[in-house]
Amino acid sequence: MGIRLIAADMDGTFLDDKSQFDHDRFGRVYRALRQQDIRFVPASGNQTVKMQRLFADFPEVDFIGQNGAEIKLHGEPLAAKTFAPGTVSKILQIMTRFPAAQVAVCGIDTVWIRQDADPEFAGNMRDYYPQVVAVPTLTGYTQGIVKFDMIGEPGAMDDMMPLLQSTLADLAVPTASGTGIIDLIQPGLDKAWALEQISHQLNIAPDEMMAFGDGENDLSMFRYVGQAVAMDNAAVTVKTAANAIAPANTESGVLTYIEQNVLG
Repeated sequence: MGIRLIAADMDGTFLDDKSQFDHDRFGRVYRALRQQDIRFVPASGNQTVKMQRLFADFPEVDFIGQNGAEIKLHGEPLAAKTFAPGTVSKILQIMTRFPAAQVAVCGIDTVWIRQDADPEFAGNMRDYYPQVVAVPTLTGYTQGIVKFDMIGEPGAMDDMMPLLQSTLADLAVPTASGTGIIDLIQPGLDKAWALEQISHQLNIAPDEMMAFGDGENDLSMFRYVGQAVAMDNAAVTVKTAANAIAPANTESGVLTYIEQNVLG
């Protein structure tokens, strides 16, 4: 069965270590994919609004954002799922038990951090999200929340993962999305869930999908699609779950793999 949709994680996968990609080369690949009626879907923990800016020259690109909670097809929203306000309040209360982590509360368009947040963390958030607002306390921001970011020293974050999983129970699912980064996502709403919604909307079977990734938050996609491709720079667990390995993100590995194995 042929490929009709390619989903690619962004940081550490499609983007290089400077969060950039070869626009000219992607343009050639993207046009060739469209000629074969193959859709390209960036799938990121980032907001779709930022990814739309990143792919501004390619308005027909589809997007999965916020690790699955946001979906846009050709720029039009398909889904944007948010936590119940009461659940947000409970999660924020639980997160006070983990002082080793800096916290960001992520809405569809805006991300809130505390005014007394670590300056390096605040700078990283502003680099990553288009609209970051520093506030005295996060407790008042419970409406329209899509996910939470927890960031800290990698070893400490790894150590807190089991306790987070047990403490949050059915409220949120901790997902490692990078070194020292844990996303708290809505139960059942991950990148695979988003691909399932797209599958129903566009009548594209999972076996007709290919996914690229490098981190544990990409494993749900790997389990869902017919062809899972890990980057050469991916974690060992991700490589083990993949059907194939692409060159590293610093070598435009996604584009190389598509040129050689999809278009070639």
